[in-house]
Parts: sequence; C-alpha cells; structure tokens
Amino acid sequence: MTRSFSNLAALACLVLGALAPLIFGGQPYVLYVLTLALCYTIPAIGVNILYGYTGLVSLGHMGFAGVGAYTTALLMKDVGVPFVPALLGGALAAGVLGVLVGIPCLRLRSHFFIVVTLAVGMILFTLFNNLDALTGGAEGLPGIPRPAPFSIGPIDFEFRSLTGFYMLTFVVTALIFALQFVLVRSDFGRSLSSVRQDEALASARGVNVFGHKLMAFALSTAIAGAGGAMKVLFLRAAAPMSFDMHESINLMMMLILGGAGYLVGPVVGAITFIAVPEFLRIAAEMRFIFFGFVLLVLARFAPRGICGLAESAYKKLGRREKTVVGYS
Repeated sequence: MTRSFSNLAALACLVLGALAPLIFGGQPYVLYVLTLALCYTIPAIGVNILYGYTGLVSLGHMGFAGVGAYTTALLMKDVGVPFVPALLGGALAAGVLGVLVGIPCLRLRSHFFIVVTLAVGMILFTLFNNLDALTGGAEGLPGIPRPAPFSIGPIDFEFRSLTGFYMLTFVVTALIFALQFVLVRSDFGRSLSSVRQDEALASARGVNVFGHKLMAFALSTAIAGAGGAMKVLFLRAAAPMSFDMHESINLMMMLILGGAGYLVGPVVGAITFIAVPEFLRIAAEMRFIFFGFVLLVLARFAPRGICGLAESAYKKLGRREKTVVGYS
C-alpha cells in the first residue's frame, strides 16, 4: 500500500464524512444508513488491526462488541453515568475480556485460534440471551438514553436529532480512525506487520510475538466494544441478535470487501456492506442475490478488496502521468 494513496483516501473519507449532514441534510434515511454504517466501521477497524495488520482471524468479535454495548447501556441506564465515561467503561470491559481470552488462546495455531474465537462469541451470545436479570434476555434492554446535550461557549451540542447523533458517531469514528493511523505508523505497528509476515523471523529479530499479539487483540476487542456501544446508543436498545455469530461473520466480510490492511478498508467495507443492500430495497426480493453476485465478482477480480482495486487504478494513473511528462 502506497503511503500517498493511503493518506489521500483517508483525507477524502474524513472530508466526505464531515460534509455528509450538509449533503444529505434533507434525506434523513440516507443519514440513518450512514450513521449505522459508522457504527459498524468502529468494530471493523478493530478487526483490521487484528487481521489486516497482525494476521489473526476472529469470528467472535461481535461478542466483544456486545460486552462493550451492554456495559455502556447498563452504566448509562441504571447507574446514570455520563456518555464519555460509560463509553470508555464499555471499551475497557471488552478489552479486559480480550486479555483474559487472549492469554490462553493466542499461543494456539491460527485455525485453532479461529475456532476458539468462534466459541467465545457463541458463549457470549448465549449469556446475553439468558442473563435476564442483567441483559433483559431475548427481549434485550430498551430505552437506552441518548448522550446528554452540552455547550461550549455559545455553541450547543445535542444528540436527539439524527444529524446530531451522526456527528457524534462521526467524531468517535474519526478518533478511533486516528488511533489506527498512529498505531500502524508506529514501531509497534511495524512490528505487528512483521509478525503477520513471518513470526519466526520477527521473533529472531527480537520482537515479543506473544506480547504484540496480546496487545493487538486487547486493542481490537476494546475498539469493538466501543463500536457496540455506539450501535446500541443509536438504536436505543441492546438485543442479543445484534451480537451473534452472523454479525461477526458480516464484520469480517466488510473488512475483506473494503480491503484488509488498508487504513480506509473498514470505512469503505462498512459503508458498502450496509448501504448497498439498503439502497437496493427497490428490488427487495432480488437485492441479496444481486449483492451476493457483486461480492463474488469482487472476490474474483479484486482479492485485495475495493481499496486494492482503487490503489491499482491510482498507480496506473500515476505511471501514465509520468509517461506523458517524460514524452513532452
């Protein structure tokens, strides 16, 4: 991945995301779909850190998102904790659980690790579904309050409106995107890439392979927890079906569709995966067939996802411009 392409794509996403309320202000349904896509972008960023940069596949990540979601919901609904500490509490709970799961499981070979994460996700889903006194069971937790409004000088911020909550979700996503940006550009991020490419060589060069994997897994689960929290705050209800195995597989598909290992891969994947089927509702019976066909075509002709396809086009365009300049 070229750094210039990566930076350009990240800047384009940030500008378009910030301008979305102005562009789609008169179309609440579009803004609703974009907000939901941002709620999925956050856990997809966590999966990107784990799979795209470290090479570990997790099929239970929405279970960790559920831990963050229920923790944040309970803190805000039953204890009255404000939004920011409740969100951090949800992310912390998911991250701590990630450490507890990662310590015994990250020494397993890759396919065993995949099976363990799948099992952990199913256990968490069962707990969400059966701990009625805590999670509300299959009916879930309704009536989760919106974050309280606040003011900075003469400017008021409120989150009851769709536009207000979109901007809140955009800011949270942008902060987590910035964390990913700093992480992958750091020595730690480069060490993660070396672990993904060759664990034995990375270990021989002094990289603590297990420690790096554990930290990546903890960060990834904490980010997933924050994403789950934003999702239930947006929907104002936490339900077990939002965090089951299918949702975890969808998360992986979003990342592969957008481009694993690309900074903007989770953003592109989540928006495409959430938005395209919604906009195909005009052909309700055929939309999933059409969407599945699109996925098959992309898997065949763009194995590095949409971002990989865009990067190839960007490189070809750059070479063509150099050729023209050299000729003139």
